[in-house]
This record gives sequence, structure tokens and C-alpha cells, in this order.
Amino acid sequence: MNYSETLDQYYQLPNEEKKQLVRTMFSDGGQGLLPYLRSDVKRGALRVIADAGSKASDLVSSNERLFLSFLDSDDPKVRMLTAQILGNTGNYVNELIKACRAEQTMFTLPSYLLAIGASKTPAAKRYLEHYTLRSEHEKHITEERSALNKALANFIERSSAHVRLAKKDIVLLECPNADVTYQEAVDKGFRAKISGGYVLLSQLAGFSSVYALRTFTAAYLFLGKCTVDDLPSKLASLQSAISDRIDVKNYRFEIEGVSHKDRLAFMPQCVAALPELINTPSSYSFELKLVIRGENALILLNPLTDKRFAYRKKSISASIAPSVAASVCYAIREYMNQEARVLDNFCGSGTLLLERGFYDCISLTGVDIVQSAVRIAQENAAVLKSKARFYHADALRFTDRQFDEVLCNMPFGLRVGTHSKNEKLYDAYVSILPKIVAQGGHAFLYTHEKHLLESILKKKHIRYLSKTTFEAGGLFPALYILEF
Repeated sequence: MNYSETLDQYYQLPNEEKKQLVRTMFSDGGQGLLPYLRSDVKRGALRVIADAGSKASDLVSSNERLFLSFLDSDDPKVRMLTAQILGNTGNYVNELIKACRAEQTMFTLPSYLLAIGASKTPAAKRYLEHYTLRSEHEKHITEERSALNKALANFIERSSAHVRLAKKDIVLLECPNADVTYQEAVDKGFRAKISGGYVLLSQLAGFSSVYALRTFTAAYLFLGKCTVDDLPSKLASLQSAISDRIDVKNYRFEIEGVSHKDRLAFMPQCVAALPELINTPSSYSFELKLVIRGENALILLNPLTDKRFAYRKKSISASIAPSVAASVCYAIREYMNQEARVLDNFCGSGTLLLERGFYDCISLTGVDIVQSAVRIAQENAAVLKSKARFYHADALRFTDRQFDEVLCNMPFGLRVGTHSKNEKLYDAYVSILPKIVAQGGHAFLYTHEKHLLESILKKKHIRYLSKTTFEAGGLFPALYILEF
């Protein structure tokens, strides 16, 4: 390898090629880079060492005097790269603080701050907590403040947030089916309405009261809406309102509705608009969600305090989302029997059956052909202290008993199985339903294979009482209610 030519072109290489070169150059601990630290490709050599992260620690410690001397270089980019390299080792915090205090080129300051924060030492924490921004130009101020917040984030522990609601505050619920959630909210005494596919709750005694509802996916404090162009200024105007309502400062942004490229483009402006809060994706206590729809944006706050589905410690690839399972169960509540024996023939991790257990019944029985799924379902049931029982068996052969309710999330052929296999499975399964469902009982079948199920039901002259559609991870499965 021609090191000199490679280092000269390193900045222009794609990321994957850079990673491969770093691995190659550090196969000998990076010793081959040392001669180039005294050449005209010094920047490239330092960039490679910086990209090597902690792998370069031995190289730095064995050549400590050389690397420390680079903090006095006339080249500000050499100083920046050196700060990153020293920061990656977790040592040299005193030297970095001294160099940062002496630094006169403002665009280099973020590199020093990040390097100091990476050491995670008490001395670094004290310095950063008392640090005063020094830049004068707006761009440099934004970058310096962002780096300071990221550096301080190394000393922040994730903690539970507490939300204080004002009288006029609205809580917005994201739901698998807004009509189902709205009905649950009304049934439980909430003041609710549907708007834009969400359920809005008002006049709440406290944010935590929303967790009495089970049919929503996520609950957000509605902060406001604006155009995308106005997002930074709108966020800045909301900073005091956010601080008044939540008792922690460390947050992350979640952005829905834009490409990754667009997200990267306006994220720094959004972060800069909230200087009193700390953006720390690695250790956050609450989430600010921006929902972008065309030229407009919703600004939402999620305190991340939802523990409704904490029982589901494990899942499988085809597992139904807990909020969807809860919504399915609420949608069938009028057909439930308090004396019911309930069967789930395709139980997977047990979520749907365990949600059914929040309503009265005699017994809950789960069956799955995958033994590992059954074990997971049993573990989840143990956490919930549920009376559900799970068995490793073929659904088509589990026919020696009758049940008052059959409730199942049928294979979609997307994450598990195929459509062609489902054609045979669905036909065979529908054929055994009259045998396993007791007279006067019901079957509740949830599937994304809607056309397949409907065609089989029609062929076998079985009518369904109703069909309800849900949103689940970008898909729109439906719940069919059958009576026998």
C-alpha cells in the first residue's frame, strides 16, 4: 500500500473504504503511520488515528510526547484532530483543558470540548459545568453550544421524567385504531375527540392518568404546530414551556416523515434552538418528536414513562405489538364471555392471549408450533402472573377440546411463512374452527391476509359479523369476528 498517496486521498474516500483502511493500517497497531506524522500528509495520518478510536490508545501512550506536541501546532486542524485522538484514549484531560483555555481559533473549540467530555472524569465535569461560550459568530456559537451539551451528556444519567400539565394542555394518543381508542377513552370517563388520526385528551388530572387506557401506542404532550421552516423559532419559543412541564433536561429528537438526509440538514438548527436543554441521544430522559407532514410539523413530547406492557420481556419476529393486541381485545369486548375458555392457536410470544387476560374468563390456553416461542410466552406470562397456559403443538392437531373463544394473530406470510403456505394453512384452519369453537362461541381472527381469509370463508359458507382494520407497523391487518 502506498501510504502517502492513500493518506492524501483519505478524506475523499467513502465511509466503508475508510473503515477498511483503518483496520488495515492498525493491523500492526498503527506503527506504520508514525513516519507520516512528520510529513505533508500529517492531517490524513491524524484523521486515520482519530477514526481508529480507542484502538489507537497504545500508539498514543507509547508516543505521548509527539502527540502532545501537536496541541501546539500552527495548524488548527492538526490541533482539532489531536484533541479528538487524546480524547479517545480517555486520558490527558488536564492537557486538553489547558490547550482549550489557550485556544484562540474558535472553530476548534468543539473538538476540545468533546474530547474533554469523553474522559468522563470529575475534573472534566467541573470544567464543562463552568465553561462559558467564547465564540462570536452565530455559526460557531451554535457548534460550540452543541459540543458542550454533548460533552456534558457524558455525565448525565437517564432518569424518570415527571410531567406537570397545565389546564389547557392536550395529550395526543397515537393509536392502532383511533375509533377503538376513542371509545375506550369515553368509556373510562376521559374527555376525548379524534383529530387527524389521533385521539386528543383534555382536562387531565395528570399525565400518568392516560396509562389507564391500553389501546394506544404512545402518548404525547402536544406542544404546538408550525411550518417546517419555522421549526427552530417555534422550538425556541417553547423552551420555557417544556422546562415548566418536565423536571429533566436530557432529551433526544425523534423525527417522522422526512428522509435521513433532510433530518440531518435541519437537526442542528432544532438543537440550537433549545440551549437550556441537553440533546443526548445516548442518555435521554424524554423525547421530542417532530411529525412532518408536507410543509407542516407537529411538536410533541413523550416523557417515556409508559410501563403498561412491561410484562413483555421477550418477543419473536412475528409478535403482535402490545397496543395492537390490547386494541383487538377492546374491539371484541362485547362478544366476550366471563365464563369463556379462550384458545390462541398461534400464540407466539403470548401477547394477544395475555391482553385477553385483562378481562374476565375461565381459562387461557396458548398453542404454538415453535417451541422457543412457547418458552417466551411462558416467561412473559410469569412476569404478568397470568393464569394462561401454553403448549408446544400444531394448531391443526390441537382439536380434542372445545373453547368458547378462539382468538389468534394468524401468520401473515411476511415475517413468518409464505403466502403459498398460508393458502393451505388458512384453508385447513378454517375447516377445524367448527370443531374447536363451542356452539354459541366466537372466533376472532386477526390477519393481514385479508383477501385470502375472506375467500376461504366465502368458499366454506362462513359469514363474519364484522371486520375492523388496524395500523400496525405500516401494515393494515384486519380483525374478523365469526360466530358459531
